Amino acid sequence: MLAIMGTLPFVEMDVKTGSARFENGRLAVDDLSVVPSLGTSVMAASACITCKALNLESPYFITAGDIGDGKGSKKLYQYLTANLPTLGLSVLGMHYIMPDISRIKIFLDALGDTRKQMTLIADAGSMYAAKAAEIVSSFDIFTPDAGEMAYLADPHATHPAYVEHLLFSIDASEIVTLIKKAYENGNIPHTLLVKGPIDYIVEEGTVVESLAEPSIPAMEAIGGTGDSLTGILSALIYAGYDKVDACVKAAKVNRIAGELTQPDPATPISEIIAKIPIALKEVILCV
Repeated sequence: MLAIMGTLPFVEMDVKTGSARFENGRLAVDDLSVVPSLGTSVMAASACITCKALNLESPYFITAGDIGDGKGSKKLYQYLTANLPTLGLSVLGMHYIMPDISRIKIFLDALGDTRKQMTLIADAGSMYAAKAAEIVSSFDIFTPDAGEMAYLADPHATHPAYVEHLLFSIDASEIVTLIKKAYENGNIPHTLLVKGPIDYIVEEGTVVESLAEPSIPAMEAIGGTGDSLTGILSALIYAGYDKVDACVKAAKVNRIAGELTQPDPATPISEIIAKIPIALKEVILCV
């Protein structure tokens, strides 16, 4: 089973779990139905539509509301600790959750031997928590953007807002340097997919492939395009592709979905998500 976990920006929304659905532009689980726009909702919707296109079981979605006070994140950590070892997961895609060093360690400890059968993918707050708690080696794949890559490369920063690097000055040539620095500091797992104008697939600190085409500049201004990439990746890992191959295919699918949409900066991410099945067919059939 594939599960997607992360908070949504809603006040006082309790933990909701169940098989996720993406239909008519809306993501639904339990009695919740939302239009995916950013973050966790986009990752879950993208995983849903990818799984459906591959004739796989829908992802199990675990979410709660958190507007930055940490209440929903605390509930998620508690749910994960109590329930995740019994769900029989093969892949867990983790998105935004407030970084909590003690709680993420407790959660991972609770997995016990079930961790050996799982692939753990971290984006956003889950990735920040893993680095801050110094448990990066417990994860299999990180999916940072350029700014998050600077955070991972900084041995002292506890959050992307506190890095020694000026984020606005990062250019493509520096990404490889940041990757090497992060690897040397033990702050990235075995596999890395760095998202941006150029996507970098990294294994053991070495860039093994990069993708820049098709280049759709408008996608950089559309919120959620990196989250859709992580959702596609999670589903491809669940489908049985090895980590590096899944990263390459996910990056291609995400880019082609953008190209098919012909977006402008005002295009909603849900329109790009809807093109994933066509892009997926093109990538799978061409390989």
